[in-house]
Amino acid sequence: MFQTSVLTISNLTVHQTGTSNALFENANMTFSQGWTAILGDNGIGKTTLVRVIMGELQPFSGNIAPAPKNLVFGYCPQDNGVRPSNIEEFATDWSPLAIGIREQLGIDESWLWRFQTLSGGEQKRVQLACSMVLEPDVLIFDEPSNHVDEDTAQAIASAMQGYQGIGLLISHDVALIDATVQQCLFMERKHVQGRNVTVLTMRKGNYAQSAAQVELEEDSAAQELKQARRTADRIDAAKAHRVYEAAQSAAKRRGDKIDRKDHDAIAKRRFAIVTGKDARAGAASARIDHQVKSAHERVQGLVTSSKRYDGDIWLDARASHRKELVRLDEGLLPYAPESDNTSAALSRGLHIPTLSVGPHDHIGISGPNGTGKTTLFKAIQAAITRQTDSIPALSIDQITGAGQAEQAFESLRNMSSQDRAAVFSSMAQLNADPDKLLSGESPSPGELRKLLLCLGARKHPELILMDEPTNHLDLHSKQALGKTLAAFPGAVIIISHDIYFLNLVAEIRWHLHRTEDGAELDLR
Repeated sequence: MFQTSVLTISNLTVHQTGTSNALFENANMTFSQGWTAILGDNGIGKTTLVRVIMGELQPFSGNIAPAPKNLVFGYCPQDNGVRPSNIEEFATDWSPLAIGIREQLGIDESWLWRFQTLSGGEQKRVQLACSMVLEPDVLIFDEPSNHVDEDTAQAIASAMQGYQGIGLLISHDVALIDATVQQCLFMERKHVQGRNVTVLTMRKGNYAQSAAQVELEEDSAAQELKQARRTADRIDAAKAHRVYEAAQSAAKRRGDKIDRKDHDAIAKRRFAIVTGKDARAGAASARIDHQVKSAHERVQGLVTSSKRYDGDIWLDARASHRKELVRLDEGLLPYAPESDNTSAALSRGLHIPTLSVGPHDHIGISGPNGTGKTTLFKAIQAAITRQTDSIPALSIDQITGAGQAEQAFESLRNMSSQDRAAVFSSMAQLNADPDKLLSGESPSPGELRKLLLCLGARKHPELILMDEPTNHLDLHSKQALGKTLAAFPGAVIIISHDIYFLNLVAEIRWHLHRTEDGAELDLR
């Protein structure tokens, strides 16, 4: 086990599937024992890089040492529903290693024989266990904390901390990254030589530490670019002055403004030509031309971050004038048969105190899977619908589908060009690519939620409700969405397992916890 202590990648160039376009070029990195987080925007190539490392895809050029064929890999996919190929072997394996993994991840023996009926968090634990029991040289977790509750996230972190081989973590979960990794590989879009390219940079430390380093690097690069542009402008001005002087000198040599009877001036012009003064002026001009070229090459050669958009999509939004937007009386919210109840112990429902939502409240709802978060969410939606004078509200569910995407595109088509441009501008501020929408490309679930939010912003809501808005979002998108919701002047209610995101958005916390007859809600 763990025969390989270092995995080295040299001069790796990978092309986009089916094209000659480089996804990234001449990348160099070293993975040592311990965990490395692989970070980057959605679609930048994180999973492709992992597939190349595993030998599933061949790079255009470069070297991986040891070669993938000589390594044992354990891989936990992003999709919870993918049944592990070795699940039967693990179910009948009672070695000390297998028993220890079951105990560490809290896996019930029966789970291994009914994988398709398990909750998302339970499926994820089984996937992790089946990848770990292989005793891999390289263990790869792809978004392991998506759709899992806090208990499962803590179990994942504990399992990762106990692994002693080379671990690669693709994740946007800041809490998980900070708790487990020793270095971060950033896949970033950079502006180099007039074009945007993907640059891979390894930085020491967890996310909090390496992100601070990124900020220092970007500030330094911005200052360096500013200084280089000032130098280029100064040399351009010097050249313009030299050109003007050269033109004046040429006019004098031609005698354009010399009186034919002014013999002293004519003599000075002849002296300049004979003594080589004009030649020296020409050499000085050549030197300044070289300086101008060097200065502009310096500006073009500096590597800077590709532009990210900052702005306010709530330009004309207003909070409600009401003192109370929604009220739920103390009592029991029964679980519906098709709700998020995944445990037989949750036989009744969610007990709540009296809940009131004010016009400026930003509320975060959290708790383990199966305690009734979605039940509460639906109760709030129903309370809004029952109001005789209902408030303008925007509600975006956790699961979005093709029907909602088609409705969203229909709304875009029916908008004025001015409103459509405003929606695209808002999408860009949320770290989305409006060009993909214009090309007709189907949006991912995360991108669709961004679009629904931006469309809803045009209807001037006073209350926004979102269920698990960060699922499938990359870290920059999560940060952009969090800042946008935090800036909303009205009320916000979100359900999320992501503590980092909740801290960005919510000032009030409602936490659900299990009880013998269901669950209860605590006000924090």
